Amino acid sequence: MIDRKRMVWVKIICLAIAGLVLTGCGGNDQSGDGDLTLLNEEGEQVSLTNKERATILFHFTEVG
Repeated sequence: MIDRKRMVWVKIICLAIAGLVLTGCGGNDQSGDGDLTLLNEEGEQVSLTNKERATILFHFTEVG
């Protein structure tokens, strides 16, 4: 009896996780044209989807 209840809860949790993943990965009409850009150190926009030039990203987080 306990194994059956446990399996029901496991299935509910799996369905909830699948729903969250599908919601997060779903299409969004407000996302624009899909061009990813960031500002470089000179304030110019750099396209991350430009295949002609390699782009290296540094991400720093504050510690403490």
